[in-house]
Amino acid sequence: MRVSKNVAYGLMALAAVLWATNGIFSMLTYDEGASVMQVTVIATTLSAIVLVILIGSLDMKSLRIKKKDLGPFIVFSLITGTFFALAWYACLERTGVATAVILLYLYPSMVTIASVFLLGEKLNAPKAVALPLTFIGCVLVAGAQEFEEGLSFDTIGIMLGIFTALAGAVYYLWGKKFLEVYSANTVILYMTVLSLPGLFVIGAAADALSTSPNADLFDLEISSNGWMYLLFIAIFPGTIAFVASMVALNHLEASKASIIASIEPVAAVIIAWLVLTETINGLQTVGVVLVFVGVVLLRLTTEKKAAEEPPAAVVLER
Repeated sequence: MRVSKNVAYGLMALAAVLWATNGIFSMLTYDEGASVMQVTVIATTLSAIVLVILIGSLDMKSLRIKKKDLGPFIVFSLITGTFFALAWYACLERTGVATAVILLYLYPSMVTIASVFLLGEKLNAPKAVALPLTFIGCVLVAGAQEFEEGLSFDTIGIMLGIFTALAGAVYYLWGKKFLEVYSANTVILYMTVLSLPGLFVIGAAADALSTSPNADLFDLEISSNGWMYLLFIAIFPGTIAFVASMVALNHLEASKASIIASIEPVAAVIIAWLVLTETINGLQTVGVVLVFVGVVLLRLTTEKKAAEEPPAAVVLER
């Protein structure tokens, strides 16, 4: 499928906006009586089914991996699939869409820090500016809901959000190693599918032990609207966004595509305000802007480096 550069940019922007709807549909599903565990397991399962059908139909060769890589893929999927999904959906419920998505977007900063200390990369001026910007922005978004009463944080929710960023950094860094051997379709497919056993085991254990009122995985008293929203999670952020990003990446440099994908947190906040009437005050708005500027600065640095070095495959965050 041949498309122009402008259409490719538009498709990448569409993918970012659709990724931003994940949190909104999840919150709507919670409102319909679904638990965090149900949304986590069912949404991931539906996404896996759609991905298997889609990739199996359009890219059969991406279904194959080497036996020796199965173990590493399982560990990779536990961190970036199973544990990420549990943390992401729980963080959404505890903190709301704006805070959850901004905390997730700490991951480019974590990648930068890891690259400096573990890979010996230089901390240049754009990186040195971007890191404090994203940190301050996250603090403002997460803690300034009622700023007149002082900064206040949901400690568990913040920790869950920080873990999603950590898992995102692992996805980016380890995923690049997988992409030296496999296509992005293979990495995304196996990450999603191999995350399911862990989710079912954890969900069943939580249900059996009754450790949480939200651990009712097999009590499927979800309204028809709730099931519709779960399907929407699989279709819009899980499938259409995936296809749009893959088409865009065939016609754009990955570094440029990732910069366009940076509109996701801003889109998520705007959609949450429009659909969920989730309000953010002035300081939180400043925080969103700071995170966006910080992420773009980091990705511009990545783009410059990519232009100076031999091209390397880059994994996008979703």
